[in-house]
Amino acid sequence: ARLGFKGNDCAQLKAHPIFSAVNWGRLEAGLIPPPFVPDPRRVYAKDLGDVGAFSTVRGVELDAGDVALCEAFASGTVAIPWQEELLETGVFQELNVWGPPGTLPPDLDPKGA
Repeated sequence: ARLGFKGNDCAQLKAHPIFSAVNWGRLEAGLIPPPFVPDPRRVYAKDLGDVGAFSTVRGVELDAGDVALCEAFASGTVAIPWQEELLETGVFQELNVWGPPGTLPPDLDPKGA
C-alpha cells in the first residue's frame, strides 16, 4: 500500500492529495525549489533495520557487538563533540587506513593474509 515509483512512473505519488500544491512541471524543470530537501547527514528511518534495504554494501556480517553498537546510535546522527574527539585523538586515522590509491587496506583485502 506504500506510494512510490511503480511501473517506471511516479503518477500515483504525484496524484496524492498531500502533493496537490506542487507544480511538478516547474519542479522538474528546476524553476522552483523542492518543498523538502533531506539532510544528507541524517537517516530518515524508524530503526537501523529499515536502512539495510537501501544499503549498497554487500557481504558484511555483523556480530552481536556490532548490532548492540548500531542500536545505541540508531538515531541516524552522530554528535559533533564525538566526531571532534575521534579526529583530535587520532582514532579516525587509525580506523581509516587505506592501501595505495585504488586498493583496499590489508585488513579488508580478501586476497590478503
